[in-house]
Amino acid sequence: MKNWQTFLACLALSAGIWLIHNLSHMQTGLVSVSVIALSNIDGRAGKSSDEVSLTAKCRASGFRLLYLRRKSTPVTVTFSSEDFRFDGGDAFSIPSSQLHKYSSDLFGPGVIVESFLADELRFRFMPESCRKVPVRAVTSFSFRPQYIQMSQIRLKPDSVLVYGPSEIISSIPEVRTRSIVKSDIKGNLHGEVRLEAPSSLRLSSESTEWELDVTRYVETACELPVRVRNVPAGVSLSVYPPSVQVAFKCVFPVLADPSSSVCYVDYAEFQKSLTGHCMIQFSDLPPGVIECSASPSTAECIETLL
Repeated sequence: MKNWQTFLACLALSAGIWLIHNLSHMQTGLVSVSVIALSNIDGRAGKSSDEVSLTAKCRASGFRLLYLRRKSTPVTVTFSSEDFRFDGGDAFSIPSSQLHKYSSDLFGPGVIVESFLADELRFRFMPESCRKVPVRAVTSFSFRPQYIQMSQIRLKPDSVLVYGPSEIISSIPEVRTRSIVKSDIKGNLHGEVRLEAPSSLRLSSESTEWELDVTRYVETACELPVRVRNVPAGVSLSVYPPSVQVAFKCVFPVLADPSSSVCYVDYAEFQKSLTGHCMIQFSDLPPGVIECSASPSTAECIETLL
């Protein structure tokens, strides 16, 4: 009797070792999973309204294949909106040629997808109220002496879709970034920053890329006459003071003499003025001029009929 028990124990142990050995090796087989899609398709819900079955010929360890075949809960996968094709109505499909890059999301790590049985995967995304609003960067920049930003910070994307109830999203003027804080800046900067989503609302993008152009500069000053523009026939416009001191911030090294710039006042602005004072404006700024300012910044204008 003991011999039979020993024999059966050895047989069970051998079968277990054989099974573990086989399951630990790479095998090929058909696997099906249920998929729920997440995406940011313009004007559509962020989650598919249905779950779709996907079958593929996969290569993985026997343990992994066994796990996938017994798995009953659907997997939720985030797909790029650019990979979807609009099929009409609420239907959007993604071709099998694009599905390979989502293999690990669909079947998990360690699984090699050899082929998909279907040519495409089709989901339904229902319409959802949305509104496009600009993105505003929240920044705190300080620069090393003699360095300055060349232009406003650039954002990509510079606007996003806000999804939610119409009565709420209609009152949202903009979406802000999280604070971008940089100090002692002496060169171009770039990065990525998350967006502050309004409470209970969804954004078409969770973050934005930003760029800031920075340059070294020098300051120079000169005196320039104040000219007039757009004065109609039969009218003379006198300007006081007739000349102003102008300060320039120029890219280092200086590319061109900024004294060739033109200071002027516009007769159209004078017509709208209640006091006769007009802002001094600039034109014909040479390359390399970053900023310029006049002292005084306004001129008193007197109109004379000829």
